[in-house]
Amino acid sequence: MTAAPDTLKASVVVATYRSGKGLDRLMRSLDAQTLPRDEWEVIFVDDGSPDDTHARLLKLAETRPHMRVERIENSGWPCRPRNIGTDLARGEYVVYMDHDDELYPDALRAGYEFAKAAGADALNGKEARTHTPAWAIDTYRADAPQVLDDATQFALSPTNPHKMYRRALLVEHGIRFREGGRVLWEDIFFNVLVAKHAKVVATLTSVPFYHWFATTGSGSTTFVRSSREWWYWLEEVLEAITTDLADDRLEAQRLRLLEHQYRSRVMDAFNNLYAGRPASEKKLIFESAQELQQRYLPESLDGCLNRTLRMRAQLLRRGYRHLLERLTVDDPNIPGETTARAMRWEDGVLVLELDGRWVDSTGRRHRVRAQGDRVVKALPPQYDGEFDPELLDVTDDLTGATVEAGIRDKKTRITWMVPTESESWLRTGGASVDFGVRATARIDPRTAAFGAPLARRTWEVSGRTTLAGTVQQRMTRSRLTPAIHIDQDGVVAAFARPNDLLVIDFDQSERPLTDLVRPAGPAVHRHGRLEIEVTGLPTHQDGAFDTTVWLNVSPVGWRAVRAVRRAADRVLRRRAERSAWKKVPATIRISQGRAQLEVAASTDRALIRLAALVPGAPGTYTVGDGRVVPRTGRLQHLIGH
Repeated sequence: MTAAPDTLKASVVVATYRSGKGLDRLMRSLDAQTLPRDEWEVIFVDDGSPDDTHARLLKLAETRPHMRVERIENSGWPCRPRNIGTDLARGEYVVYMDHDDELYPDALRAGYEFAKAAGADALNGKEARTHTPAWAIDTYRADAPQVLDDATQFALSPTNPHKMYRRALLVEHGIRFREGGRVLWEDIFFNVLVAKHAKVVATLTSVPFYHWFATTGSGSTTFVRSSREWWYWLEEVLEAITTDLADDRLEAQRLRLLEHQYRSRVMDAFNNLYAGRPASEKKLIFESAQELQQRYLPESLDGCLNRTLRMRAQLLRRGYRHLLERLTVDDPNIPGETTARAMRWEDGVLVLELDGRWVDSTGRRHRVRAQGDRVVKALPPQYDGEFDPELLDVTDDLTGATVEAGIRDKKTRITWMVPTESESWLRTGGASVDFGVRATARIDPRTAAFGAPLARRTWEVSGRTTLAGTVQQRMTRSRLTPAIHIDQDGVVAAFARPNDLLVIDFDQSERPLTDLVRPAGPAVHRHGRLEIEVTGLPTHQDGAFDTTVWLNVSPVGWRAVRAVRRAADRVLRRRAERSAWKKVPATIRISQGRAQLEVAASTDRALIRLAALVPGAPGTYTVGDGRVVPRTGRLQHLIGH
């Protein structure tokens, strides 16, 4: 039975519309909540879905007493359904979810307890976005019971509504989502009002809260700069920030949110893609951005921009449309990337040595040159006299560049940053300049999840590069030999996938050990099994690990295939090769300082797949006459996983 109204801790409000499979994901996450069901409720308000969404919700509610379902005429956007859900809510706190997202299992329990202890009007819980390892990293650096006094960023950033809000605050001040059809960035308007009236905003980092699941075709993916609608609503956002946060006590919050809009929406419109847009789009973007800059973004805000954007901002203020377009080509934004230079295990800690460089997919680098003991932007003569020399001097930017490592859970998509020391370097020779960052990251599986152990599955390694205030966080690349560690619970391996992206894999969650070790000795066939010594594993302690291996013991697979008629050689060889390979159980046994692969085999002659992820190894070996030798030839690529 549903609890009495005054005992509910939280109300989850979900606006639905043609929810599809995403609804199943959302329901699984709600069913997995650790907060007892009699302490919270979930309210679904369907926005007139033309499909079976409402019927599905009613069916789900039959076995969930804490679930309520309402249906309204289509309003065209989640605002009205959320407002209706808020009016119906009985929880002390309200949590807004999109209909295809997830709450992490401990979100409601931990979020409520932290918010209650802090006396928070709003709780900003750690959020992940599916394909964005950099998502809101700087927001979630620590648990903080009060962030309204933080002058470094807007307290409710990121400004989506995936948070906990004290219902009494919303009711007392009439805080609602803007209605009236399609409202771009409706969440910003809402959070600006929350920031205006809140006395305490808390941030919870230590317990994952929300997964914003990236879905193709979702509402936010339809926001495009080439439409007048986009610029109309951006002006509304800037007006709301300026007006609703006008109080002097909110100055820092107002400025941080204005600066974010300036950087990420107004000036980022003049990115590397701008020059390639149709002429009509470029005209619309330039004129719209200039109008917003003049009305809401005074020159004093230019200080929040890095040199590249400040130069663009100056040309925008002057109305130099064609020169600004040219500058996006002559001074492009170049992303940072990290590559693993070395990796090793030290006392159970994975030590990664990383190189940070700034280069795009075409090999372009920043256009800079040496000028005495300084480094300046190398621009064509047409820009002479347009910018102050100080604005062109990037020496301090280059020497201040940093790299930080992060790890992302392949399953949950949560990213944790790990301890990293980095040092920039700068070399000049004549007018040429080269620069980068060298960093050392230490990943301790026992504490890397914000002091807690990492879940024993696959983690993806990313590198967060910062240059002149511009941050990119992309997956780290590696061409290194796998580094394997054995702990009391099993085996942990760091290796690069076939696409060169670096991962940390617990207990063969992603790849078997046979992909990570190389044959190192003779092959012995006895008692119906092949025994092959392998290298690549630590051998200081005895143990045994169950694994799998691809094996081909068919005569057709290893020898008779050569007798196939020449005319049908290619087709028949491939068919024979494919059918002969089997993925079979195997064991890697460590004893007396040696590691040995053991696999059942009816013959001492076979093909075997080993070291698939070891750089330089062929991946396929021929076993016969007591030897294990690399296999070369066109059939190697046929064996997959």
